[in-house]
Amino acid sequence: MKRTTLIPAVALSLLFAFSCTNKNPKQTKSKQINLDFDANSLILKENNHTKKVRGQLLYLPIYSNVPYHKSDKKFDLSAFVAIHNTDLNHPIRLTKVLFFNNEGKLMANYLTRDTIIESLAATNFFIPERDQSGTGANFLIEWVSDTLVNEPLIESVMLGIRNGQGISFSCTGKVIRELK
Repeated sequence: MKRTTLIPAVALSLLFAFSCTNKNPKQTKSKQINLDFDANSLILKENNHTKKVRGQLLYLPIYSNVPYHKSDKKFDLSAFVAIHNTDLNHPIRLTKVLFFNNEGKLMANYLTRDTIIESLAATNFFIPERDQSGTGANFLIEWVSDTLVNEPLIESVMLGIRNGQGISFSCTGKVIRELK
C-alpha cells in the first residue's frame, strides 16, 4: 500500500477506535438493579378462580415428519419439548418424560431421575430431525407438586428447513390424568 493511502487509513482507524471508547469513567460502572423477584409485588393478586392442581399426566404430540404434496414424500422435522413452571412461588417435580413412536412403542425415557423445575423456570428436551418416529409420535409427561400450583405450560415446537423452504408449528399438551 502506498504511504499516501496508508497514513489516512491508520488515522481513520485510530479515530474510530478512540471514538468508540467510553471517556466518562462514571458510565463504565453498571447501575446496581435489584433483581430479586417477589410475587407479592404484582398488582394482580391471586384469586380463587385460578385452577390449581398437584400433578398431571399429559399427552403431547410430536410430529417427527409430515407428509407433503400428493406423494409419499415426508418433510423431516426436529422438535423440542418445553416445560414451563408457571407457578410464581412453588417448584414442580418431573417424574416421567417418555417418548413413543407412531406405533405406540416406547422409544426413549428422557429422565434418569426426578427433576425439579423451580418457579418460573423451564426445561426442554430435543428430538433431532433424523428421528423417524412418525406423525403420531408423542410424549407422556408426568409432574407432581407437594402443594397446589398453577398448571405448567407444556408444549412441543416442530421445525424443519430444507432448500429455502421451512415449516414450524407448536402443540400444547393434553391432560389425561390429574391430581387435585
